[in-house]
Amino acid sequence: MRPSTEAAKPRNGWTEMPRMGIADFAAMLWAERVLVLGIGAAICALGLVAALMAPKSYTARSELIVRMGEEYVYQPASGGAATPDMQTVVNSEMRLLGSGAVVRRAIEAVGLATLYPDIASAPESDARKLAAAERAFSEHLTIETAPQTPSIGLSFEHRNPEVAAQTLNALVAEYLEHRRTVLVGGEFEALSAETTDLSSRAATASTALAAFLTEHEIGDFESELAALAARSGDIETQMLDAQTRRREAEARAASLRARYQSEPEQIELYAESDARRDLVEAQMEREQLLSRYQPDAMPVREVDRRIAQLESFLAGGDPPSVTRRGANPVRQDIASQLYAMEAEARAQRGRETALTQQRTEVRARIREMQVLEPRFRQLQRERSTLEINAGTFATRAEEARTRSQMLGRATDNISPVEQASVPTQGKSLRWPIMIVTILIAGIVAVAAGLSRALMRRSFPTPSSAGRTLDTPVLAVMPRPPQARPVKAKPDKSAKAKPELTVVEGGA
Repeated sequence: MRPSTEAAKPRNGWTEMPRMGIADFAAMLWAERVLVLGIGAAICALGLVAALMAPKSYTARSELIVRMGEEYVYQPASGGAATPDMQTVVNSEMRLLGSGAVVRRAIEAVGLATLYPDIASAPESDARKLAAAERAFSEHLTIETAPQTPSIGLSFEHRNPEVAAQTLNALVAEYLEHRRTVLVGGEFEALSAETTDLSSRAATASTALAAFLTEHEIGDFESELAALAARSGDIETQMLDAQTRRREAEARAASLRARYQSEPEQIELYAESDARRDLVEAQMEREQLLSRYQPDAMPVREVDRRIAQLESFLAGGDPPSVTRRGANPVRQDIASQLYAMEAEARAQRGRETALTQQRTEVRARIREMQVLEPRFRQLQRERSTLEINAGTFATRAEEARTRSQMLGRATDNISPVEQASVPTQGKSLRWPIMIVTILIAGIVAVAAGLSRALMRRSFPTPSSAGRTLDTPVLAVMPRPPQARPVKAKPDKSAKAKPELTVVEGGA
């Protein structure tokens, strides 16, 4: 349809575009139905080919149950215990399950060529291949949980159902092994390494201490120092005893010397007379006779008479007798004691000299030991500290190893509810591709039809022409097949709106 009066003008601007409604757009699309259906059919055909070529993917599923374990219980040295809430434990397990270390170990367990052959055959370095495999693995891995639920759901998608189940089971196995190392393991290795280092340093310190003692000819520093101190005290005691004994001997020698000089050299030994000797002999004879005779016997009376005569003779005074003189035994005894005291004094004096020399030597050795003592104490302190620390770390390492084994064998708080089985039903993107293709085909076809219709310099319907020109349409007439549109300019001097007659051309 084209305007046949002068009121119709060429529309060159956006404001001169035809005013159309929904029916006008429908008419325009119907007029361009060949183009719309052609484009739509072509796009749908391409989408159908893409949908048919889309591969299937299989999803393997597994589920884990999480319980509170001892590895999450914090036991400070001051006593007591602290435990996190269950949701925190589940969240930490989920983060650990999807960590890069677990993913890498799972990929290595399954094999990169088995899991992603395209990535394995790519001409890149091993690090880049592993990084690409990790990204692909994370994209196909789903880890989920429900609020306030101590369980973790796992799913892994792959084109091969057997590989999907194998990979998910490998992921769970590597995760259980890795979490045991992270939560209850690892400490043993660190403590063992520290113990080895401390033991090596302690052995070096012991070697340095032994070399120090050998250099200064010391067997046992503590014992030798204590022995020197005890010996020094004993020498002092002996010196005091020697001085005391020497002074005592000198004092006794001086006293004995004075007494020796006061004693005479000779004295009367004894004075002897014959009458007194006869009296003694008579008395002895009488005793012998009494053993054979009675006291009144004649021999006994004769001896008694003689004894009486001798006694009466001696009663008148001791007659002169023979007197014998000799060396004074007291002076001799004093001389012997004097010589002994002088010898004792000389001996104690020599002993005192020897003890003085020994004291000098011991004191010199003590001073030498005191000079060496700081270095010895330092070496001993280093060795003792290292040995104590090595023993402490060895104890802690053994405790960590025992705890790791106990927790790994008896108190593993992660239990698989079900192992991943080989999925039997695959999932494909055919229907989504087809739906998206239909939507795209419809949008593109409608856009192409409307674009072509709008590019025509005509009105699609009489109502559109009336709304655009603000002129009532009186009739619609068919136009000749080769008739050209006649454009009539409206009379600018006319006050009333011109009427438009639309002639529809017949076939």
